[in-house]
Amino acid sequence: MSGAGTRRVIAVASALALLGVTLVLLFCTEQIAVRFWFAGAVTAAIVSFVAFLSRRLLFASVFTSSLVAVVLLVSLEKQATMNMGLHSYDLFFYLNADTFEFLWGDYRRYVVVVLAALAAALILAALTWRFDTTRLSRLASGLALVAAVAVAGGLEPQASAEGGAFRLFTQSNSFVSAFYLSWSETWATLVRGQLLEAAARTALPDFVSESRCTPSTKPPNIVLIHQESLVPPSLFPRLQYDRNLDRFFHSDDGRLHRLRVETYGGGSWVTEFALLTGISAKAFGDMRMFVQVLMEGRLKETLPQELANCGYRTLMLFPMSNGFLSLDRFYRSIGFSEILDREAQGAPTTRERDRFYFQNALEAMDHHFKSSDRPLFIYIQTMASHGPYDRAYMPEEKVPGGGPGTSPEMSEYLRRAAMAERDGDFLMDEIKRRFPDEPILIVRYGDHQPSATRDLISGVWGDDSPDVGEGGAPGPYITFYAVAGKNYSLPPLPDYDPLDVAYLGTVMLEVAGLPLSAVQRERERLMVACEGRYFGCQPSSEILAFHRRLINSGFVRTP
Repeated sequence: MSGAGTRRVIAVASALALLGVTLVLLFCTEQIAVRFWFAGAVTAAIVSFVAFLSRRLLFASVFTSSLVAVVLLVSLEKQATMNMGLHSYDLFFYLNADTFEFLWGDYRRYVVVVLAALAAALILAALTWRFDTTRLSRLASGLALVAAVAVAGGLEPQASAEGGAFRLFTQSNSFVSAFYLSWSETWATLVRGQLLEAAARTALPDFVSESRCTPSTKPPNIVLIHQESLVPPSLFPRLQYDRNLDRFFHSDDGRLHRLRVETYGGGSWVTEFALLTGISAKAFGDMRMFVQVLMEGRLKETLPQELANCGYRTLMLFPMSNGFLSLDRFYRSIGFSEILDREAQGAPTTRERDRFYFQNALEAMDHHFKSSDRPLFIYIQTMASHGPYDRAYMPEEKVPGGGPGTSPEMSEYLRRAAMAERDGDFLMDEIKRRFPDEPILIVRYGDHQPSATRDLISGVWGDDSPDVGEGGAPGPYITFYAVAGKNYSLPPLPDYDPLDVAYLGTVMLEVAGLPLSAVQRERERLMVACEGRYFGCQPSSEILAFHRRLINSGFVRTP
């Protein structure tokens, strides 16, 4: 056999062996039968398509196998930090300079691994292109492509429906099929935008835009604090820690108020969206991780807009650069008149201690109270408690971690929670000292649990996870909210335990004693009727009819 013939035999044999390994990999990671066959059919279609273009079987096999390997690698890394696999829209969502800077600063190890894998795949593909001397018939690869597409298309509806479609937050063993299934949704979103889940029609009347609200008495200034990744450790019965930390999570009524959020370990913007808009991000389906970008300029009657209508100045302290995930444009579109980002605050990094942001907020409050009689709404986002927890944050700070038997990651999380408590006490003391005559309402909330709680909530994963899991530990979507008043007496807080985050803005307006708009009055009614549930309200028709009214009234604009 000639040298060229030998190379062809080696190329074909290598290609078949590589495709066999890829099939085994899919078999081991796709644990739902129809999802395995669907993933296999799509993978075959990709191989056939690349072979049709290149006429090189080994190159097509290397390219496709590398794609599968990278999808699995990124999904595993992403799930480890954010409990979600790779979605095709991530390619549009994360690829910008500001976001990469954040990922490089906080998740450098993961970024390096992924970049190394991509580099290795490119080098291998280039070498394969030079070595591969096969020249397949385009007729054969074209027929294979048609057959694979037909099989994948036939399996797609059942693959999508299996296990409740592509569940972005909970796919732990169907990463490749989930990535493939997400493409149709991404394409539809790019073409027509994202639709809010709503009733087809409703007999209920449209909402009417409110004229400027006029509080009967001087309303309190409002400080809303995004307590990054914080969850009360008291919710975990097996956890040993300094019990003095518990009071940090209590409201002025001395109680712990649990909050039900919609993301775990990351994706803070999902919680922000539900809080600031009063609409569950889950109502946007599997694109909810990208909902702020998709709904920019399409929402009215949001929390900042309602406060502005009541005469408030709306100010946000944002720890990232303005271009991070393009979130600054969303924040402005929903009513924040001013955004102080990382550069404006003079932050050396994207992860400063909470006290840094609090000091900036205090300076802004001091300047405002000296120059204006308008009430102030200031939204402060913190970052120090965010993962990863594989290294000590500010190791020079001597604060308690976990007790005996606590995992290193959880112990580090508890250190950061203790630092957050100290900085929170600093803020409260400074507010009392600096502004003795100003009525101020302070609302704090945990946007999601830290990834360090993963081992404590095993067995309760899923979009519809129970609020209480094994051994009395909370489900993965339970955090807290706390309300305090300085020179301001608080009315009773709701008894719903937990309260869905989409209602927290309404609760805040009620506690502040502000007149509620028609939309907020309906949201208040739903909170009572649904016993604090939003997306999980029964019957769901109540929420879906509310969404239809928002759309019909022009308060949610859809394409």
